[in-house]
Amino acid sequence: SPPWWQTSWAYTIYVILIGLTLYGLRRFELRRKELKNELERKDFEAQKLQEVDRLKSRFFANISHEFRTPLTLILGPLQKFLSTSKDKESHKDVLTMQRNARRLQQLIDQLLDLSKIEAGRMPLQAQPDDIVQRIREWTASFVSLAESRNITLDLNFPEKSIIVYFDPEKLEKIIYNLLGNAFKFTPEGGSVIVDCRLWIADLNPKSQMSDFVQITIKDTGVGIGPEHVHHIFDRFYSTNESTMGEQSSTGIGLALTKEFVELHHGKIEVSSEAGKGTKFTVMLPVGKDHLQENEIADSGMRISDLKDKIISHESSEQIIELVSQPAAPIERSAIQNPLRGRRPKSEIVLIVEDNPDMRRFLRKCLTQYFDIIEAENGKSGYEIAQEKMPALIVSDVMMPEMDGFEFCQKIKTDERTSHIPVILLTARASKESKVEGLETGADDYVVKPFDAEELVARSKNLIRQRQKLRERFSREITVKPKDITVTSIDEAFLQRAINIVEENMSNSDFNIDQFSNEISMSRPTLNRKLRALTGLSTNEFVRTIRLKRASQLLENRSATIVEIAYEVGFNNPSYFAECFREQFGKSPSEFGKDE
Repeated sequence: SPPWWQTSWAYTIYVILIGLTLYGLRRFELRRKELKNELERKDFEAQKLQEVDRLKSRFFANISHEFRTPLTLILGPLQKFLSTSKDKESHKDVLTMQRNARRLQQLIDQLLDLSKIEAGRMPLQAQPDDIVQRIREWTASFVSLAESRNITLDLNFPEKSIIVYFDPEKLEKIIYNLLGNAFKFTPEGGSVIVDCRLWIADLNPKSQMSDFVQITIKDTGVGIGPEHVHHIFDRFYSTNESTMGEQSSTGIGLALTKEFVELHHGKIEVSSEAGKGTKFTVMLPVGKDHLQENEIADSGMRISDLKDKIISHESSEQIIELVSQPAAPIERSAIQNPLRGRRPKSEIVLIVEDNPDMRRFLRKCLTQYFDIIEAENGKSGYEIAQEKMPALIVSDVMMPEMDGFEFCQKIKTDERTSHIPVILLTARASKESKVEGLETGADDYVVKPFDAEELVARSKNLIRQRQKLRERFSREITVKPKDITVTSIDEAFLQRAINIVEENMSNSDFNIDQFSNEISMSRPTLNRKLRALTGLSTNEFVRTIRLKRASQLLENRSATIVEIAYEVGFNNPSYFAECFREQFGKSPSEFGKDE
């Protein structure tokens, strides 16, 4: 008989083992391909999600612009009506309209913040500061509201400072959201307690952090039912209005608050009982070991100095509606003074805006102080600016054909128009958009919706600054181009113009045509440019440069008055003396003796 490895049952086992091996290899290969396809699918889905996030962020930015423009057209006329109307009954209705329009603006800002957090475009910019002092300042804004509604505001703060790394802008929104909700749902006669203290305890058992600051905001309001507490931080979650009384919530503010707390690597907790009140507890870690390098702001890049912010509102209801993103209003006196006295319409202001209603509103705001010309987009605005040389340009950012950033950059890099101040008027309220606008050369940046009086005041200030620079050129004997220009392009142009005149100082036949040929600019454009920078026509500019050189020669007593007159290009000494007296208020002989 054959050996056992050559028996029929052995061969059967061989076949079974080979079959199982082939089957296992096949299964392994199929599984490997399946895992590979799954990884590729996940990578593809991750890329699609990132693309969707980018599209969402772009959508929110665009829709924000679309909302802010009509909001500006609503708030602007309402503000004007409130400042001019004396009907007290109408004032109440208009204040209600204004308050709800601002509330709508606030909801748009909150949605934008949420979209930026999702897209990772709102990084933490923490800096060391006294958190006790900051919270004390922010809660002080609610004192008048508490008094008007007979609500007791109890503040419990330690006497010593607590230095914490935090982002002032985001922590301010956290405090205002929580305090706003506390006052919103607390009836008259109730109380709101704000407590801040340092704890030595583990914030997170998985981390090595032990010290943390605890901020507690407690109220005696209507409270939240147990079925709603666990969903209170969910986005767009709103409790039943019967539970919350007459007040309702959009479910955005608290969701945004939680996102900001987690950006600080902290925790937020809520405990509530219907009919007895609610308590929110925010815990922020102390130190900076928990922060990454890109989450710590440089000392020279502080987001804003919030210590000087004072929030004032016209009614107790307004502060409730605006608690999520408080903004310090400009002092009313600083805005109203420029509006009291009308001046002759001599300065031209160019409005570049694609929305006809917004153009009409801007024209109505500015037309009583300036001569107004308009353009529908950046392309036509650029052509009009070259032709008309306005004293100021007010431009929107989001426009067809050429947007405001590109338009501003072309204006500031063109030697013919670089001297014109530009105010960018936009719905993009983010810090990145403001920086982008200012980097293109914009002189000011106003966010929609805006106060019409504020826009007028800013416009007058920019024009007044340019007027002072022009006066300085004609007043001072020696002045460098960089002292009277704003941009490097203007400085280079003016230095080139001065050099051309000095090179032809003794040439009495030097005229405007030669001047315009040497500087490569047409006569009208050269005249408008020099008048914008110095307040002088081309002839006056040449004569002023010559007279200033004559004054320097008279100071040094290097020659006689007649010789100096010929040296600076005057053929007639009598005419020279007349021009000199007109420029400096004294004759050449008197000037030389006095000096």
